[in-house]
Amino acid sequence: MEAAAQALAGLSLEDRDLLAAVQESPYRLTTLEQFREFPANAEYFVLEPNISKVEDVGWRYLAQHLDVLLPPELLDAIDPVPFGNHAMQEEQGCFTSKGYLTLSGDEWEHERPREKQTEKKPSIKERLEQGRKECANQSKAQPHREKPAPEL
Repeated sequence: MEAAAQALAGLSLEDRDLLAAVQESPYRLTTLEQFREFPANAEYFVLEPNISKVEDVGWRYLAQHLDVLLPPELLDAIDPVPFGNHAMQEEQGCFTSKGYLTLSGDEWEHERPREKQTEKKPSIKERLEQGRKECANQSKAQPHREKPAPEL
């Protein structure tokens, strides 16, 4: 528990907001290990503080997917809500008091204790010698055949 507290104590204000948003979401951290690993995995989540409603998600989605700049009269005819709902489902996003939260697609990096090397790796000289022996054994297993001389 102390290790988790120490890990979180050094978070930037931005990462503290991110953690608060995560804790309000279905992606809540639930184990001490997750809290301890959070600083190294903050990029696992994406928090967009400027997005607070489905319409905002819809406009962002349209901006990302439209290749043309539409005049205001056409923009006024667009209902961004269905686009926002589609994007939220696609991104598995949710709203929090800190903004819109999604997963980035990055893998969560787990802390792993360094494994002790129990097996000594062979040196390059030993590997070359082993390769030479394997080649020699293959040559013995497949005798060299001479091609018959062409008839004249």
